[in-house]
Amino acid sequence: MYIRRDNSNLHFGHYRRHGVSRWLLGVWFVVMVIIATLLWRFNDVQGWALSSIGAAPTPTLDAVTLARMGERAYLQGDLEAAIGYYGEAARLAPQDIDIKFEYGRMLIYRSYAGRTYQYRAGEALTVAQDAVDVAPDNARAQALYCFALMENGRAEEAIGSCLRATQLDPNYAEAHAYLALAYYSAQRPNQAFDEADRAVRLNPNSLDAHRALALSLAYVGPFNAAIQQYEQAIQIHPRLDALYFELAQYYVALSNFDGAQAAFDQVLQMDPDNVKAYTRKCEAFFRDRKDTEAQVACEQAVELDPTYPEAYRQLGMVQYTRRNYEGAIESFETCTTLQDQQGIALADQEIQCYYIRGLAEALLDRCDRAWEDLQSAMAMNPEESIKNQISQGLQMCVTNDEAFSMQQIPTAIPPTAVPPQPIPIY
Repeated sequence: MYIRRDNSNLHFGHYRRHGVSRWLLGVWFVVMVIIATLLWRFNDVQGWALSSIGAAPTPTLDAVTLARMGERAYLQGDLEAAIGYYGEAARLAPQDIDIKFEYGRMLIYRSYAGRTYQYRAGEALTVAQDAVDVAPDNARAQALYCFALMENGRAEEAIGSCLRATQLDPNYAEAHAYLALAYYSAQRPNQAFDEADRAVRLNPNSLDAHRALALSLAYVGPFNAAIQQYEQAIQIHPRLDALYFELAQYYVALSNFDGAQAAFDQVLQMDPDNVKAYTRKCEAFFRDRKDTEAQVACEQAVELDPTYPEAYRQLGMVQYTRRNYEGAIESFETCTTLQDQQGIALADQEIQCYYIRGLAEALLDRCDRAWEDLQSAMAMNPEESIKNQISQGLQMCVTNDEAFSMQQIPTAIPPTAVPPQPIPIY
């Protein structure tokens, strides 16, 4: 019998094995295509996969994008965030003077927030020095260097840098504005006014120009004109708290305490935990003889920041006026302790924390402590009116305590003519 091998099970099985091999080959090919596609679109696939589990990767931002984010934060009044963005942008683009300029400005504006933030002015000087090193013939670099020098107490050097900036670009408004501020700091009011006025005419939309003109006007007394300039600056940037603090000082000088309180309230509306604003509200209420409201504001300040010596100083003054001498002594002691802990130089310390504490101690017949505090205050070379109060406190101790004598009281220095001074802002 002849057997057809091609119809046997064996023959059928041979054909099935070829079919399986082709199917596996097809699957392998499809898998390889998918893998190749995934590798090609890895970043997109990774983002989709991570976002699906709530872990999207952080994109790497370039310097320009970071600078724009810094500008947005600045316009929103968040200077700390602006400093962070501009600082990173400056790191990524170390040759970009425009970014360095804005970074330096943010640092200087932040230094106005109080003694705790004054170190920012030193950082600004470092940024400005680097900008000048990178581009010595750039007007913005020289202008920033001028601004930073002035804020670090080097007004005469600042004038030179600003003059250089105006030579490089005579129409650069900020260079003239910072030159005006440098003249202001160097107590040259006429030149300050001329440069500030020129800055405003060059760029009416320059915040720094209006601020410089306000300060130069206020130097010689027309506070209402200065207030108008601040109001224009605030229209340009309504969320920069430094403008409200400066504006309020001139309202206080005009005894317009309602205007001053409105300015501080505007700051607190933007930043409800602003310790400086509460401290300044306390000062304004104190000047307005509203001691109850003053004490409430000062207590709010020390509650928000127990390390802020200015708040304790002002609280102590309110307590002393209200004849709470024990409370005043405690507040002033905290003030001096904080100043020592924070490394504040004796010349920059709040003299009230010494001499009014000494007066309170003298009134409580604690002359051993009063004498030491009053002598410390006298060593700070205070103005004549304060020297007279110190002498009166020392005389109380001479009268009430045999341990002290008139010979121990420093001889009063004859008063000398004092040239007009600008109102201190910070």
